[in-house]
Parts: sequence; C-alpha cells; structure tokens
Amino acid sequence: MKNSFGSVAAVFGRFVSVGIAAVALQACALATVGTNTAPDIYVLTAPVIEFGGSRPQVSTQIVIDAPEAPAALNSNRIVYQPSANEIKYFSGARWADRVPDMVQVLLVDAMDQGGRFQAVGPRSAGIRSDYLLQISISRFGVESEGSEMDDIRVQLNAKLVRRFSDTVIASRRFESIKESNSSGTRDVVAAFDRATSDVISAIAIWSYDEIITAERSEAGS
Repeated sequence: MKNSFGSVAAVFGRFVSVGIAAVALQACALATVGTNTAPDIYVLTAPVIEFGGSRPQVSTQIVIDAPEAPAALNSNRIVYQPSANEIKYFSGARWADRVPDMVQVLLVDAMDQGGRFQAVGPRSAGIRSDYLLQISISRFGVESEGSEMDDIRVQLNAKLVRRFSDTVIASRRFESIKESNSSGTRDVVAAFDRATSDVISAIAIWSYDEIITAERSEAGS
C-alpha cells in the first residue's frame, strides 16, 4: 500500500508541476503581448484643388469606384522598394486605412470640397451618377534605387466612363515623385502627402475638363 500510495503521489506531483509551468508560460506570453509597442498610424490629407475661375460649377454627378491595386499595395503597410524587384515594408508604421480605401476617400473629399460638381461620392453611397471615375494604383511607395535620399512615387491610372452607355471617354496616367527630407518616417509621410495631393488635384481638374469636352461634343452631335 505504501509503494502504491507513493507512486500516485509522485504522478500527482508531476501533473501539478506541469500545470504550474504551463500557467507560468501562458502568463509570460500574455505579458509579452501586452507590452508590444503598437505601430505608429499615419494619414494623408485631401488637397484644396485650385480649379480657377474659368471652371464654373456643373450639374454633373460623379461616382468614384473603389481603386484597384496589386497585392503588395492592397494593405495599410507603407511600401519601401530598395530595388525594382524587391518590396519591403516600414516596421512600426501603418496607414490608417488600406491604400485603395485611403485613395478613394481622398479623391471623394477633394473633388467634393472643390465645389465644381453637383455631387461626388463613392459607389457604395448609391448616388445617381453621370460619370464613373475608375482608378488603379500602380505605384505608391518609397523608392531608393541606391540613392542617398528616398523618392516617394505615387502613380495612379484614371479612366472616365459615361454611365448607362459604359463608354470610356478618357483615360490617363498620373504620377508625382517627391524627395523626402530624410529617411525618417514623418518626413517620408510628408513627401507622400505632397505627391498624393499633386496627383489627386491633377485627376480632379482633368476629370472636369474631359467631362466638359464630352458634354459639348454630345450636344453638338
């Protein structure tokens, strides 16, 4: 009986030891998760578009489709390309939204605040529109290529489609390259802000001019 009791006690002791060790490891893991540093979150600002006095308000409504982007850009990570065939991401930094969502919001906000169109909204808003603006994002990152300073390249492809007839009235590629003042994340984001603002402003003015041209052509036919 003594030997049997001793064996049971030894086994029980081993189970207790294993249980305590497991709890201790779990506590360490939770402590590690709790102390991980959260990434810094960055946003871009919508530009104030200078349409000029020669472009009065028109009774045109535009829907901006959800932009398309390759997998490497379809996230909230900030892209860094040390070479043409290599993609990395900034550690400890994120955009507030996925890049396509961020670009769409900036386009809608800037073109709506510009006050030249009767209405501007995303497709999800369900507004009746005269034209659809489709965007594909081909470049949106920091490019080094061995240079001392980092270049920020923003390249968007835009296509204007007349609704109901699905006729493409115009398409064009827009690009802006800005040099960052340093490799620090804040300077990089500031350069992103300048490059994105340039491209969005150019797309808005181009859209206005192309729509006016298309409307006049249709009226004269």
